Amino acid sequence: MLRTAGVAASATTLFGPSALSGPAPAAAVPRRSPVLPDPGSITATDPALLSALEAVSLLRSRALHPRELLDACLRRSAEHDGEINSWVHVYPETAHAQAEAAATRLAAGNAPLLCGLPVGVKDLYALEGLPLTADSRILEHNIASGDATVCRKLRDNGAILMGHARLDEFALLTATPQVGNPWNIADTVGGSSGGSAAVLAARFAPLALGTDTGGSVRLPASRCGISSIKPTYGRCSTYGIIPVMWTRDHPAPMGRSLADAALLLSFMAGPDGHDPATTAAPPPAPLYPLAPRPALKPLAGKVFGVVAVDMPAELGRLFGEYLALITELGGELRDVRLPAEPEVLATGGARELGSYHRQWLDRLTELRPSSLPVVGMGLAALAAPFTEYQAFERAREQYQRDYNRLFAEHGLDAVVLPGAARDGTPRATAAAMSLLDADLVPVAWANYTGAPAIALPAGRSAVTGMPFGVQLGGLPWAEADLLDIGLALEAAAPYWREEPPLRPSPRVLPAVAPQPPGPGPDPTNTETWNSVYRFFPTTATATG
Repeated sequence: MLRTAGVAASATTLFGPSALSGPAPAAAVPRRSPVLPDPGSITATDPALLSALEAVSLLRSRALHPRELLDACLRRSAEHDGEINSWVHVYPETAHAQAEAAATRLAAGNAPLLCGLPVGVKDLYALEGLPLTADSRILEHNIASGDATVCRKLRDNGAILMGHARLDEFALLTATPQVGNPWNIADTVGGSSGGSAAVLAARFAPLALGTDTGGSVRLPASRCGISSIKPTYGRCSTYGIIPVMWTRDHPAPMGRSLADAALLLSFMAGPDGHDPATTAAPPPAPLYPLAPRPALKPLAGKVFGVVAVDMPAELGRLFGEYLALITELGGELRDVRLPAEPEVLATGGARELGSYHRQWLDRLTELRPSSLPVVGMGLAALAAPFTEYQAFERAREQYQRDYNRLFAEHGLDAVVLPGAARDGTPRATAAAMSLLDADLVPVAWANYTGAPAIALPAGRSAVTGMPFGVQLGGLPWAEADLLDIGLALEAAAPYWREEPPLRPSPRVLPAVAPQPPGPGPDPTNTETWNSVYRFFPTTATATG
């Protein structure tokens, strides 16, 4: 039974990188040991309200059983998901089996840090023998033929894959209008990973998987008051994930806190022979930082490039206060402009989108009306000469070098910009937002460069009461450095602890038992052919 639970974070228990299963990559630089909350300091009475790191502390001290944590998450979902509608399917049979296996590993005393934690999974990731629908009627009866590499990694390390969360259909839009925001059911959760963000904000699971093709985890994080990490392109495998645009798609961890998301990233990252971009990447950290470095001025010597965005006065106030926090912690601010995005970047991405969706040519009427223009744009792009796609490749590489040069010329450690430009948006209004407008805030810069970006909550509007967040971006492969910055800001401004006041809204959860796998050969049981071309981020600044 749960004896202690809660939200305090006094840190006494230490676990080194050996807590992760398997040896660290030979070339990896070891990170400092994670600091977990003291089990005796945790005071919440409902396990579903625990952060991921708090749950880790209680699981490892044997004060909490994985099944108890899972049941609390399922119970809270059943009590409150009626209006929110965050789950496409839940998998209690497989999840309970995973919880019992996790308990056995924890009892043996050598379990990975992730062991026993429930994870919500965006409905693009394949789980063998379970539905995979991309939240679309087109895939209503589709059953995955295998596991996405990321999901296999998580399960192998003891995670409990609790269910599939909703998204904008095929991840084409940025609103997820079928999901209510836990802070205001009538408001948008953002997208396309809006269901995953809602699962976290509503405390239905401590961790969630999203994907980011055009701000798809950063926008929902800002809308829902949670945190996310878009890693460097190639840091995490895309194998077994339904694609949107294969050179812009990023598997992405999401958590209530940045520290929680960093824990999830530690078990997602690494090479995969099915995804060439990951095999060429430098080794990931064996464990990404989970706590800030102790310092009076933790951002001293750090330079932040501030990107101006038009937004309402109240959001401008919140953003200004966050910039003031950066300077209070020792950081220096410099006004910068992101590189201009050549038009060919959008047309190249459209061709990739069309390459996947051409398999549904005889079923386009089954798409939602809001999805049709985006898919139509992608299919039309297939008629363009392949030389235009080659021009996209060249422009993409040049844009990435221009971004690196921005850092070099201004001496930057990170860029900082808002995570939203609207102070609350009704779900009906947001329904038509696509990857083409992305909520009027710059987001594609991180997908075109492949550089890492994090999203953090930065307070709530005094006008609407809705959360507001910021984006921070770094140089390729520098996730650990960017996380150090973000964790310092999170410690100074722990807005992630704020909990939406949910009202009872019961729902019979859409529970599904495992079934025979689809025929494949791709784990998604769809045709995910794409070009042999893979974008590879570098830190180069040279032109040409």
